[in-house]
Amino acid sequence: MGRPRNSKTDDLVTLYARHLQYAAKKGWGSPAVNCKRARKLARLQAKDVVTVTQLLERLPGLSPGLRQFAIELIDLCSIHRAWPVLIELTSQRSTRVQSADVLSRLKSGGKATEYFREIGRRQLASSKPDLGWLEAVILALRWTNEPRAEEVLVEIFERPDLPGWLRGDAGDKLGLCKWVRDRRTKLYRRCRAAALRGLDDDSIEVQFWSMYVIGSMATGPRCDGKNRHDFEEAVPKLRLIAKHDHRLAPGYWWPMSAEAVDVIGCVQNGRWPDPEAAERCPYRGARGELPRN
Repeated sequence: MGRPRNSKTDDLVTLYARHLQYAAKKGWGSPAVNCKRARKLARLQAKDVVTVTQLLERLPGLSPGLRQFAIELIDLCSIHRAWPVLIELTSQRSTRVQSADVLSRLKSGGKATEYFREIGRRQLASSKPDLGWLEAVILALRWTNEPRAEEVLVEIFERPDLPGWLRGDAGDKLGLCKWVRDRRTKLYRRCRAAALRGLDDDSIEVQFWSMYVIGSMATGPRCDGKNRHDFEEAVPKLRLIAKHDHRLAPGYWWPMSAEAVDVIGCVQNGRWPDPEAAERCPYRGARGELPRN
């Protein structure tokens, strides 16, 4: 997603106004959402929080509602120097996932990536990994394009002892990872094996995101046809899903069968079909369930 240029100004109202101008040009946002944010920004001003410096100094002590908005404001205004405070806030379960999500888009010189990579490794080595921490790790590492960070995502995706929703979240992020989609790497081979196994998993989330991972890897960088051949063995299972599995995909409005059709196209043609399932299948007001067990 495009983002406004970071500004040297320290004034929160000015920064937010620039965000609104940029969002208007892109056609983002809604009057209701903007009005709600304006009220919360006014609440910050009433507490004498009017500059970025003041926001970062007082952020940990704000009320839960204002703290959540302040983290959102940091994201909207691309306040990159906020990363140390957000890392501090990950110690609190109530702000951990939101802070990790925002940190994935802030520039920290690689420090945030290393921080979450170490946490991921520590949790995966534990006999009882903290699922909340792993959820935060997945969000924080999704766009790093750093092989050691991508390895953490691959391990989460391939671990059958972890819940399906968590492995599905990891698969969602792996579809855009650079090293995982390069067939010359060990990560490619590990992720390929996990995705092929995932087609038979008991969890619909693992099944769905395994299909997505297969489609992404079959159309990945340096795709000279060999990528596609690596997934030909999946086509018979994909055809069965396309024929028989009409459950709504988890969180989406199109069925598993439509996703399978898309992925078959990726394997056979080396590209995602146009139009894709999301465009072919009209939204009728229902979405697939998101099981969290």
